[in-house]
Amino acid sequence: MQTQRTKPERTTTAIWESIKKTLPLLSAVVVLSLTGYAQSPPSTVIFEDDFESNEINETKYQAANPFFEGGQGDIHAEAGDGVIRFVGTTTQQWWSGGTLRIVPTFAPSESEKITFSIDRVEEAGQGTASRSALWIFNEDETKYILFADVRGEGGWRYNRKIGEAGDVPTGGGNNITAFNGEEFDDGGLHQMSMVADGSTVKLLLDGMEGAEVDFPFSPVVFHFGSYARANNDTADTTWDNLVIGSEGSASFIGDTGISVRENAVSPPITVRIPQGLNSQRAISLTIVSEDPSIAVPEGDANGRLELTFPAGGENTATFRVAGNSSGVTQFRIESNDVNSGNTLEVAVISGPDVLLEENFTGNSINNSKWEISNQGFGNAEGNFTVEQAENRLKIDGVPFTPWAGASLKTADSYLATEDLNLVFEGYRISIDPFGGSARAGVFITNDDRSRYVFFSQLIENGDATSWRVNANPGSATGGGAVISAFSEMTEYDIVHRMKLVADGSDVEVFLDGVSGGKFPFEVSTGIHFEIGAYAQDADGVTSWFDNVKIENALPCLQTDDSNVILTLAQTQDLTVTVLRLANDSADVSVTVASSDVNVAVPVGATEGAITLHFAAGASNYQTVRIHPTGLGAASLTLSNDASVCVGDPIRVEVVSVPEVFLSDDFSGTSFDSAKWREDSFSFNDSGVAKPAPDSTISIKDGQLLIHVEVETPAWPGLALFTKQTFSASAAEPLTFEIDRKMVDFVLAAGVSSESRTGIWVRSEDNYVFFVDHTTHDARNFGWRYNRVPGNDDNERTGNGVNIPAFDGGSFDNRMNHRMKMVLNGSTVKLFLDDVFGVEVDFPFSDNLSFGFGSYADDVGPTDPDGTKRGNQTKGFFDNALITGGSTPFTPMPPPSAAAISGFSVQDGNLVIEWSGASLLESNTIDGEYTPIADATPPRTAVPIMVGNKFIIVR
Repeated sequence: MQTQRTKPERTTTAIWESIKKTLPLLSAVVVLSLTGYAQSPPSTVIFEDDFESNEINETKYQAANPFFEGGQGDIHAEAGDGVIRFVGTTTQQWWSGGTLRIVPTFAPSESEKITFSIDRVEEAGQGTASRSALWIFNEDETKYILFADVRGEGGWRYNRKIGEAGDVPTGGGNNITAFNGEEFDDGGLHQMSMVADGSTVKLLLDGMEGAEVDFPFSPVVFHFGSYARANNDTADTTWDNLVIGSEGSASFIGDTGISVRENAVSPPITVRIPQGLNSQRAISLTIVSEDPSIAVPEGDANGRLELTFPAGGENTATFRVAGNSSGVTQFRIESNDVNSGNTLEVAVISGPDVLLEENFTGNSINNSKWEISNQGFGNAEGNFTVEQAENRLKIDGVPFTPWAGASLKTADSYLATEDLNLVFEGYRISIDPFGGSARAGVFITNDDRSRYVFFSQLIENGDATSWRVNANPGSATGGGAVISAFSEMTEYDIVHRMKLVADGSDVEVFLDGVSGGKFPFEVSTGIHFEIGAYAQDADGVTSWFDNVKIENALPCLQTDDSNVILTLAQTQDLTVTVLRLANDSADVSVTVASSDVNVAVPVGATEGAITLHFAAGASNYQTVRIHPTGLGAASLTLSNDASVCVGDPIRVEVVSVPEVFLSDDFSGTSFDSAKWREDSFSFNDSGVAKPAPDSTISIKDGQLLIHVEVETPAWPGLALFTKQTFSASAAEPLTFEIDRKMVDFVLAAGVSSESRTGIWVRSEDNYVFFVDHTTHDARNFGWRYNRVPGNDDNERTGNGVNIPAFDGGSFDNRMNHRMKMVLNGSTVKLFLDDVFGVEVDFPFSDNLSFGFGSYADDVGPTDPDGTKRGNQTKGFFDNALITGGSTPFTPMPPPSAAAISGFSVQDGNLVIEWSGASLLESNTIDGEYTPIADATPPRTAVPIMVGNKFIIVR
């Protein structure tokens, strides 16, 4: 029976007044003396509910149960008495729960704070522990902060999962000391608030700030709900008076630095005002150029352009920048209605340009180019010198505290955008750690190093070497990310050429012309470089550098795929993109050429090559179709007449049309023993799984469930492997793919628990294991592979080798993903959702078997009755497919160039612009296509009639 509770008497006005009392605590309002600037930021309610309707409005809320520690139960929301109450019981520990997800998403930013505020009326859960839960997620709900009153386990706390140091995704979380005390720990009425600005989230209780936590995401999603900890614990949380408000400024969205050529215009620039600000009245603002001689907003009057946001309309508008003469200027926003949130830095260029060259000749540092920094790698001090010697740069010294050092920092700052990249190149001549541990490399950084990427060579204990990347925020110090592409480049006494390429969002690192991958660096203006050396031990370090060049350069020609696998019966479209500054004012021609016309050619090619023409000011991308002509491997190379750089050739492999060796949708009541055999292989040869019914392989809801509970650690598991074995070759590769539908858990050992779900290929004792390695604390493993033979213990049976292509985003959600491996007798290629991840050596062509399974790592505390509880992993799989070998097929000759390039509606006709031999039509997509009478290129009019019509060209 539900106990009736007294609803807090708070009107909408009172609610918003309470939120406004919070806002001054969040940011100071700077009063500007410039004419036309607003004197205070507006505060706007953009979502509210007092729950007086006594129903859960499905247009506002969706029932959800975000994963916390994998528990199960029936905790859910109920509406009544003008409140929302969450009730229910945990039936399988730990921490089952339920929430309501607020349907609209919100977009906090530096210029617009979003405040989510709600009354937690009562926390009345029973049992060992319960919690009143507010969540803020990124848009795909893979990263979060959970703000909660954890009754029975420490009171007001927060958990965070963003894939960075300091994460505590599960467990008790971080205590908020400001909220300790009897006045807060009473289970009664308190207003909980989250304030997001796109970088951090402030957590407040009754208007008092308790913590500010990094959370660099926008848009965001909010939930509120309740959780109960252990078996038979109950949830009982009451909520009321939900308000989401916006407080902010008008701002330029996206890159805050852009580049445009002289006498040309930029792509559209977006300006945004706070959500809801123009819901009742129109809002006006003016875009102002600081120097109209350099650049103006297109359509300006004396460097000023007025934008109007109509009442009830969108809260975004766009304009373009017109470049007048070379130089750099700023655009600002003026308004009587709203504050200005930021400025837009505009660089008008005549073309790519070298910004700095330095060969370090002479006896002293050139102070017009450089300044010396004694900032260590972290908070450290030492005795270091930076000097020119022997016509090179020398950095040496000894630390007083670990990882002291020094650097040579550029005096000027630079601009990096998608259209005009910023490139650093320089030689790392040598590094000598004198028997200790040291590193030397290059920072790309903003002025105060609050954001940077540090690319360096790390020497450990005077011997072991590896190339690393540290990023702030993220892995600001410590070991950072190991760049596996450079694992063979271990010398530290020979010259290596280091290169960094920034585009305002990411930095790609290169060593001796080989890419090591991209790393986040969302900085477009005020960029500096630092050349530095740092030592951990008192032995110190000496490092030498030379031949530095910094330039703005046009990005390389791009394609949407670098690794194409086709059968003889397939074709594939390849999109070629030139960046906007390449063809903004001049025509550009790009030639796509095949290295072997007997393997693959672009459709419409002459002698294996086709030239694409990008007209000045027209679209900067075009599509070419790849057509196979025979078995083998070829490459497609790009060249152009605009001196724009090109990336590596596109690798094309043409293989036989395979036959289906095995297909299984697991539609029966148990797995097919004619196809599969059960395998209880432990991943490290010591773990033992509990016997059935605790560990089982079964069919559930048309999916195959592999459920493992640990008896003896570590890493026992269950899997199904093919009873048949297979062979692979370059011409007849072997492909295994399966849907890993979901992974679920029971964390008996708490948040240190780990799980693995993945797929195998084995040849006797050799294997590749492609796996989702899931953790629940600050460690962030994700999609990885293990391999025998491998380079080290970590690759063979340890945590595995990370696959950067699958980091973050929608890959990191523990849900449905299509896993695939392709073997050719020499290597294995790994794909996730048809995205290529990595190719690893696996020189085995015969006796190949495939499998998929679930693995758990450890056991938890023994129950009072002596029962040993093990961690559990539940992997759900479906739609297994193995293909290989060859079926008879005669390849067709490549068709002539044919395409529909555009269409429009004129006088009741569909006017089609096309090229090719014939234009054909059909009433169904897979029906018989017949020629359209009198159709001749380049343009044909077809009457618009009722019903479907499918039109193709050949």
